[in-house]
Amino acid sequence: MEKAAPAPGNDGVADLLATATNGIIITDISGTILQANQAAEKMFQYAQGALVGRPITELMPNPERCRHPDYVANYCKHGARYMVGATREVVGLDRNGARVPLLISVSFFKDNGEPHFAAVLHDISERKRLEQMLAAVNIELERRVRERTAQLEEEAKRHRETIDRLELVNKVVERASHAVAITNAENRILYVNPAYEKLTGFTLESVIGKKPTVAKSGHHGPDFYRRMWAALDRDLHWEGEIWDRHENGEAFPKFLSIDRLVDDEGKTRNYVAVFHDLTEQKASEKEIERLQYYDSLTTLPNRSLFRHRLQHEFEVSRRQGVRVGVMLLNLDRFKQFNDTFGFPSGDKLLVEVAKRLETAVRRTDMIARQESRSERDPDLVSRVGGDDFAVILNDLKAPENAAVVAKRMLEAMNTPFNVEDASGRSDEVFLQASIGIAIFPDNAADVDELVRVAETALIQAKELGRGEFRFFSDSMNRNSAARVRLESDLRRAVTEESFVLFYQPKLDLETGRFSSMEALIRWPHADGMISPADFIPLAEETNLIVPLGEWILRRACLDAVALGERLGQVPGVAINLSARQFRQAGLIDSVRAALEESDIVPGKVELEITESMVMDDVEAAIKTMQALRDLGVRLAIDDFGTGYSSLSYLKRFPVNTLKIDRAFIRDLTRDSEDAAITQAVIALARALNLHVVAEGVETHEQLAFLGEHRCASVQGFLLARPGPIESMPALFSKTFI
Repeated sequence: MEKAAPAPGNDGVADLLATATNGIIITDISGTILQANQAAEKMFQYAQGALVGRPITELMPNPERCRHPDYVANYCKHGARYMVGATREVVGLDRNGARVPLLISVSFFKDNGEPHFAAVLHDISERKRLEQMLAAVNIELERRVRERTAQLEEEAKRHRETIDRLELVNKVVERASHAVAITNAENRILYVNPAYEKLTGFTLESVIGKKPTVAKSGHHGPDFYRRMWAALDRDLHWEGEIWDRHENGEAFPKFLSIDRLVDDEGKTRNYVAVFHDLTEQKASEKEIERLQYYDSLTTLPNRSLFRHRLQHEFEVSRRQGVRVGVMLLNLDRFKQFNDTFGFPSGDKLLVEVAKRLETAVRRTDMIARQESRSERDPDLVSRVGGDDFAVILNDLKAPENAAVVAKRMLEAMNTPFNVEDASGRSDEVFLQASIGIAIFPDNAADVDELVRVAETALIQAKELGRGEFRFFSDSMNRNSAARVRLESDLRRAVTEESFVLFYQPKLDLETGRFSSMEALIRWPHADGMISPADFIPLAEETNLIVPLGEWILRRACLDAVALGERLGQVPGVAINLSARQFRQAGLIDSVRAALEESDIVPGKVELEITESMVMDDVEAAIKTMQALRDLGVRLAIDDFGTGYSSLSYLKRFPVNTLKIDRAFIRDLTRDSEDAAITQAVIALARALNLHVVAEGVETHEQLAFLGEHRCASVQGFLLARPGPIESMPALFSKTFI
């Protein structure tokens, strides 16, 4: 069929038809196609010019094909507009009978007085395909949400009605009491529900586009998150307890369930996290534990927790070869007190006794430590009966050390108690206690036996006249008495500054001359010079190390300045800090005061600390060390290699010097491993630009080895023994060859 010629004068219309991207078909009143552009022919799969002359109904499926004449007639008669003047979605048929979804707009016009219809057609096949795809995605999302919802509510109701509309699913998520967060494949937040906002305090606007780590608490290490992501990669699911934080920074526990949604190829599309707050549940569990293991009156651990903890300490003691002590304390004549003042007053008195006992035992900054602990756990005070208390003394260096604690507990009872009688009148009451002490493994091999012998010792203490403590062993009683006397002498010596400092010079191997010295404490006593190994642990135990350490700092700085006046140059002076000194809040002020009083150049002062002192709280230790360095003093790591030897931390420590422990120097020339370690430490120090000092040098062979491997300084008996400050000028004035 030939293509119809355009009407005269309509060249512009023909051009428009030819270039239009939408299909355009013009028919007469009977529905015969007069013109069709190329877009329409392509749309219906017809060759060029093949549509002209055909009835328009060939492009319509039933029932529209049958109804079309009626539509045209009705329009001509009444002007009613079903198609004309409106845009509608219809379905057409192409040349092969395939259905083509269309968007059609029909207009009516006259040409030379003849009525015509013009249809503008837009193929919406692609849009329909996308709508079908979106519907499929919605169906899949509904299915997955239904599955997850069913899992969460399985215990309450195994079968739920099918959620068949996405809008309903959205309402469920919006109103859910559990928090929901959805992220994309890069784990960036796309959506959080109102429960998430309420529970965490973070709003949708503040977290959108961010990662869930915005609420990370810092309670979990890298290994925790590695295991979580490994489970998600492997199983597409992970659930468990985790700590996060609220928007205000407060941490809270939650039960979290995460699902990884993947496509057909296994690639991650989204992560869906559902969680709820465990704070109340944890509080309930804690309350149950409190009722089970803690005394309701004094809040101290009860007999059950006491025995459980004691058994644990036995196991630790066997592995580490340390002692454990048990102290049983009974209030003397407590029944008489109850009879006089009544049980309510007796209960108040027990609460006050519990507080005093807790302050009397040894404490540390740690609530608990791992079993391979470098510091001891705090001693445990328990109430095991009406007026009976028990104390676990762990990690006892010597059995007699328990006497120090027992004495403090008895002294805590010396201050009178204020009580009220039934009439409300307040009185001061003096109370005494008796204590029995038993030591594992010296006195018993198991828990029951140790408690039994402690009870025997308690009975002996009461028989002595009350207000006393007794060991189960007579030899321990004698040693404890000596320990108490030594503590009294030590307190007096600290008050009266009855100590002297000896100094051991350090040789500079480059110059062959002594350039600095280490201060060493000595205690002259009526019984002879007491070894630091005997009184320093006691000073630590009784906290006398703090004033003693302040005296050492001040005296050493003054001695160094005085020695400098005789030598013409102030030598360096190294001063050991104890663990308790290093952790005390006033350390910086004490060092500053010693520097100002002596007017010593701060760089001449070197404070020695051990590895174990800084490794329990590295960040706090670094802060303290930096504050000391800010004063201008130098810092040295003493006994390097005998503690943690954490090289990753060493590079962060603001230290100047490493001291190689004498344990590696002793067999340096006979033990290849000691030689290798010493050589490695020297090389490490030089690489880190640190000064290195070897201590304990006693032979020329050791000295030659250290010189050959470029150790900076050495000290030891071969060079000079520790001596008083008066002996230093002669040593510093000569050259050592």
